[in-house]
Amino acid sequence: MKYLAFILLFCAWSAESGDLARQRLLFKTTYAAGLRGVTPRLANLRTLRDYPLYPYLQYQALMARLHTLPSPEIRAFLAFNPDTLIGSRLRTEWLRETARQGRFDLFIADYTPQSEPELRCHLLAHQLREKTPVTAMKAGLDLWLTGNAQPAACDAVFAALRERKILTDELVWRRVVLAAHAGNPRIATQIATHFGGAADQSLAGLLVKISEAPELTLQLPLLKDDTQKVRDLVAYGLSRLARLDVARGSAAWREARTRYTFSASDKGFVTREIALSAAAQHRPDLRDFLAQVNPEGVNEVIERLRLREGLRARDWQQIALWTAGQPRDAATNPLRWRYWHARALEQTGHKTEADALFDALAKERDYYGFLASDRRGKSYAIGSRAIAPTMAERTRINGLVGIGRAHEFYRLGLRQQASSELEFELGGRDKRAQEIGAVLTSDWGWAERTIQALGLLRSYDDLELRFPLLHQPQIEQLARQQGLPPAFIYSIVREESAFMTDARSIVGALGLMQLMPETARATAKETGIRLRSPAELKQADKNLALGSAYLAQVLHRFGGSFPLAAAAYNAGPSRVRTWLRAAPCEAADLWVETIPFAETEGYVRRALFYTAIYEWRLGGRVTSLATRMKDMTRPTPVVSREC
Repeated sequence: MKYLAFILLFCAWSAESGDLARQRLLFKTTYAAGLRGVTPRLANLRTLRDYPLYPYLQYQALMARLHTLPSPEIRAFLAFNPDTLIGSRLRTEWLRETARQGRFDLFIADYTPQSEPELRCHLLAHQLREKTPVTAMKAGLDLWLTGNAQPAACDAVFAALRERKILTDELVWRRVVLAAHAGNPRIATQIATHFGGAADQSLAGLLVKISEAPELTLQLPLLKDDTQKVRDLVAYGLSRLARLDVARGSAAWREARTRYTFSASDKGFVTREIALSAAAQHRPDLRDFLAQVNPEGVNEVIERLRLREGLRARDWQQIALWTAGQPRDAATNPLRWRYWHARALEQTGHKTEADALFDALAKERDYYGFLASDRRGKSYAIGSRAIAPTMAERTRINGLVGIGRAHEFYRLGLRQQASSELEFELGGRDKRAQEIGAVLTSDWGWAERTIQALGLLRSYDDLELRFPLLHQPQIEQLARQQGLPPAFIYSIVREESAFMTDARSIVGALGLMQLMPETARATAKETGIRLRSPAELKQADKNLALGSAYLAQVLHRFGGSFPLAAAAYNAGPSRVRTWLRAAPCEAADLWVETIPFAETEGYVRRALFYTAIYEWRLGGRVTSLATRMKDMTRPTPVVSREC
């Protein structure tokens, strides 16, 4: 009764004033109650019917009665909300409910293409009952080829595919192997039992035994049949054995290659798994295992390991060989690849060829492009190109229903819901439309969303959007107080939170500069900055004050070296000291690239790059990376060691 009285009070208040702010408060209160299970009473919410988020309250009311609803109510809602996120959600729930009730007349009448395997299988099962032509059943094969369990609704579909010989022996075994590699050997056995022959069942049973006791792989040469199924089993067993013992796995692989005619794909898989196991076990001969990886087995991880291990050993000949040509994996950073190939050529006496590569790389706005520019004495290629949508483009994107709803959710502080609306509305549109969407979220003040969207789009040229100058007066004042370049603070904020004021990491770091509460408390005590509770770290002013003070502290501890301070900010000062003591006095680019923590290595690279960009954004002189990194690995009173 108290809840109803509260709603009625706000309805009357809103009706009298027509104030949008009151509509927002009423919606937010009602929506939050709906999420807690309090069904909205739409008859009491007439004043919200012209509010853009009102369909969300209708959705909550319909969901509460979904199991008893007549289809006209559902269809009316879908008709009023076509091609929208909330309409799509209700349709999915409605289809799930009609299938649960066995109302396939309604299910088929209201079905539109779905991503959920269960609903897709219900459709295929219906087509089976209706004697759909065999060709239509092939749509079920993409549901079959997974290493994970599928919904029970798919069982009849898979059985029909098998009966009609669409699901071949090869496809049955392929899923057995997928299940094994996905860490689901029991599912592999079930697949073989229900769909495979006696031989498949026997091999799948052996596969389960191997998953539990990989040393059984050493007995596999007793299997004389050189078939693909046997080779798959051997390859799986060797990969499992190598995880326990690289030496035994490698020896077994050498033996197996004399008995079986493995394909290039098989060789790539096994040699990659052995190399990855060698890396996990910190084998001193890791480079040898990496060199043995078959070309078909090379992926981004192997390429990254090869480069890292080659650099650690300063094996420039091997680096030049590994980085020749384009990287095999699309996920590998091609600019990193080109830079280190040029460095390897430089180190092996091919200076002319190396200089030509550096000259080409210097045209890139990137950390490695800046390093190449420094080596050739060139200015950085920083130029920015604005997305600059026309008024017509802005109007078109702004007029999309999902954009309006996303903006309203953002105004209410419900960013997760706003993100969902944006992803639904823009996700299937062309790159230009998505870029304009990023411009709009920037206009709203949603910097982190804009930065994230442009990053995912690989739309890198609008530097004003990607590197905003938020909190500029305060950051510049704090920079003066702490004796820091403002670009240092901006770089850390951009890296840590992308300007998300209330950011919280999985380990508990908070706010713009992602301070751990204990670090913030210690810094507050040392600096006299008042911190009453960790919650204050979500306040921009407090977080920036403490974060800049802590950054100044670590910068001082490492002799003013920003790369080392950034590494310490991310991984902790003690780890950085350990890394410095363990490393010889190598070139700065080499030291950064071989930081033991991949996360910190990337963090330092980005921090250096961001600092240069922010110096440019602030209109000052851009300090070269070579200057920033100069003498960063030299002995100091803080970190003493011999070079």
